[in-house]
Formats: sequence, C-alpha cells, structure tokens
Amino acid sequence: MPNPSFTPRRIDLTIAALIGTTLLLAWPRHAHGQSVASARIATPPAAPETTTVTPAAPTPAPAPSAALPVPIVFSGEIRTRSEWDRPGGAVAADAFTYLRTRFGARIDAAPGARIVLQLQDSRVLGAEGNTTTTAPDVFDLHQGYVELSAPWRGIGLGVRAGRQEIALANERLVGPVGWSNTGRSFDGARLMLAPANAKPGAEPWTATLFGATVEERGRRFGATPATDKAPDHAVAGLFVTRALPGRGALEATALYDGGARYRAYDDANRATLDARLRSPRLLGVSAELEGAWQTGSQRYVPADTTLMPRGQRVRAWLVGARLGTPSATPARRASAALGVDVLSGDAAPGDGRYGAFSTMFATNHPFYGLMDLFTDPAARTKDRGLVDALATSSVALDPAVTLRADLHHFSLAAGDTRPLGWEGDLILPVRVSGAAAVELGYTLFLAERAAPLAGLGASGTTRHWAYLQLRAGF
Repeated sequence: MPNPSFTPRRIDLTIAALIGTTLLLAWPRHAHGQSVASARIATPPAAPETTTVTPAAPTPAPAPSAALPVPIVFSGEIRTRSEWDRPGGAVAADAFTYLRTRFGARIDAAPGARIVLQLQDSRVLGAEGNTTTTAPDVFDLHQGYVELSAPWRGIGLGVRAGRQEIALANERLVGPVGWSNTGRSFDGARLMLAPANAKPGAEPWTATLFGATVEERGRRFGATPATDKAPDHAVAGLFVTRALPGRGALEATALYDGGARYRAYDDANRATLDARLRSPRLLGVSAELEGAWQTGSQRYVPADTTLMPRGQRVRAWLVGARLGTPSATPARRASAALGVDVLSGDAAPGDGRYGAFSTMFATNHPFYGLMDLFTDPAARTKDRGLVDALATSSVALDPAVTLRADLHHFSLAAGDTRPLGWEGDLILPVRVSGAAAVELGYTLFLAERAAPLAGLGASGTTRHWAYLQLRAGF
C-alpha cells in the first residue's frame, strides 16, 4: 500500500522516469497532429538514400521500416473538496480544502498484455506553509501493474501483478476508498476468471483470487527493527459471484488477514467469510441481505505495562439488510430504502475472547453516514460494536440534478448505555457534463447518552459538517 509519509521533497526518481518514458512513447504520433488520447509508438521512416553512379535515374528509396503500433490511452482527474467542520463544544470550527490530482496511462503493449500506470498527488491547500506541523502532502505511484490475459477452454483468464486498486462487491470488506483524498491501493497480485467473451458487468459468474503485502517487515526492506521476527502483514482473498434469474445475484467473499497490528492488538490472524444476496425486483421492490462471520486469534497488549499481554480468540459477526425501490432517474423521479447494519461488539475487549467485528479494508463512507464518524467502527466505539438503522430517499429534480436525503440512528451493540445519536445527511450532486460534476453536502449529528464513550460529544450537543466538491476528468 502507498506510504502516507511520502512527500514531494522525496520524489522517487523512478516515478519521474515513468512520467518521462510515458510522454516519450506518446510523442511520435502526437508530433504528427494525431490524438494524444490514443497515441502510438511508430518508428520514423528511414531517410531516402540515393546512389548516383551516372546521371541516370536515382535508385528508389528503401521502404519505410515497419511501424510497431502500441496504443496508449491517457486518463486524468482533478478533484477539489472544501470542507467546513464544526464539532461543537469547546472545539473551534475549521475550514480547509483538499486537492487530489491523478494522471494515468494504459498501454496495450500486445494482444493480452497491458501496462497501467497512475500517479497521484494529494494535498491540503496551504498546509505546506505551516511549518509547525508535517504537511499532509503525498505524491506517489497510486497504481502500477502489468496485466496478462488469454482465453483457456472457454474461460477468460487474467493475471494482474503490481500496485493496484481492489474493489470487491459493495466494498464492505475490501475497497479503494475513493472518497478519501489519498485512496487505497494494494501491492500484490490478482487472478481473475470469467466466461470468455462475456459482456463486462453481465457475466453469469466471476471469480477473483488475490494476495497482497500490507506491511513488509523483513530484514532487508522492513520498517521494523531487524530483531523483530514478526511475519509480514499480508492479506489474501477469494471473491466469487453468481448471477441469478431476474437480475438477482449471489456474492461470497473469503478473506484472510495475517500478521496484523492495530490499536492494542498484535499478531492478529483473522479469517472472514461474507455472503451477500441481492434478490430480483418484486413489484418494484428489491431486497438485499448480507452476513459475515469473523474468526481467528490475536494478542491483547494492555497500555498498562504492569499487565501481561494475553491471547484472545476472535469471534465476531455482521448482519446487514436493505429493502428499497430502484434508484431515482428522470423516468423514475423518486426512490426510497430502509436498512440496518449490525456489527457485533465486546463489552470486555481485554479478556480471552474478542467479539468486535472489524471491517478490514472496507470503503465505509457509503455505509455509516456522510460525516464519516465511523470510518473504523470498532475503533470509534471502543470495541463495543455498532448498530445503524437507516432510511434514505432520492428525488431527480432534473436529468442532471438529484437530491438525496439520509437519516441514521447509531447505537452501540454491547454495553449498558447504547444510544450514540442521530445523523441527517443532504447531498446534491450536479452533473455539469460527462467529464465534470459539482457536489454539495451538509450533515448534522445530534449526540445521545453513549456519545461521550465514542468521543462524539456530550449528550444533546450537535456537530455540523458541510462540503463543496468539484471534479473534472478525462
């Protein structure tokens, strides 16, 4: 995964070389007035050579050398998001602006061989002028991989190796966290299977097997001391889908996370099994059910050094359900849905059994409220778990404008005092064109009795947050 401490002052020469090489590869076609978006490498014709023995007619020039076509497709995105955050109480309000810039190239080197490079710069505007803190600026290789594909006995096989985004299903367990200003990518390899010649997005079945190194701890390249004999932190998973009649689908994920360290826990080795069923529409209403089971072992390391670490058995679970109508469109102006998510918790997380469900490498922004109070539900709730009852609705005001409203009620899944609070969200995305969009959002959180335990303010206090996001890409 990309190193968040990487700053512009430490730009790797390799990344600079990648930019230069990509531009040089595109130049031959661009120089002749052709489109940069589909540039090709071409060998220039050899200069005509005339051998004149007598004033007779010159020898014909040799034929130009054969061109080697290598299509290159460029892509890019600039996204800026200004946020206003007012947490309430004695904490002052704050306003700031994120900027994320991405530039990529896809090179189809040969049939069945593809190279993808994507650079990313992420920063907070004005933060570099603040010398009292570390500027939160990251310039890094967000994606860089080679992909090989070929049919085999009616099955399309694909292998992708290198740094890459991985999104599985609804991103409940594994996702690229696109809302984040830096996002997430994995350093590893992926094997992808699907029926040959199937239309992307309409395959009767798919299977994905992947493995990635999250933290290298070896003697040569690890960030930890050489005396640390802990294994690398690595993750591996299998994801399969099966289409059902009537646009239904069944998805299953098996995930193993080994050698993890987080908060007060060390040597965490956890396996997670998740299944999700999307039913066909019946009378215009569709349903979605999801369940997950997490098991394994880890070591609890108390903050009090006078206490001894102890081993723990991990036994946790998640249940989610949705019932709603199709998304709003100009032809179908309104939609609505009801749902609930329950993540198990642990009222005594320091004993021999740990029961708080971890969302692992999820993209949690679409699930637990726009304010992102629960980007890591287990950490935010002090391992007490989370219950999120929600209602959402959207109205198409115009072909390019849709208003969405969400209401969440949060509570702890374990403990004596459970109500955390209410959150209401309003989102107004406006599509300017196929390549540009504007989005406005506002959210309000009202704290309840258990909010102080989760650091969400005293009961009865309110938190406000708003944003304006602009995005353009090609």
